[in-house]
Amino acid sequence: MSDMTHPDPADLKAGPKTCARCGASFVCKVNDLPHCQCVGVSLSPDLLGKLQDTYSDCLCSRCLKELAGKERDGDVVLTEGAS
Repeated sequence: MSDMTHPDPADLKAGPKTCARCGASFVCKVNDLPHCQCVGVSLSPDLLGKLQDTYSDCLCSRCLKELAGKERDGDVVLTEGAS
């Protein structure tokens, strides 16, 4: 989603999802955040904003960790696997 509006976190639904970046299946636990797969991934506010502008739903923890690592390296890739 590239309409430059940020999705409202209240609109996110828990349950099985497919990562929009890589296509992997994962379970979102937005209704149980202490146990959600994304909680341990630290993203800068700038990167988080870019991800919210690019994707309308959650990404898998593998992609989030990869993007967080690339951010530290200065090489953020947001469109890989997107259609």
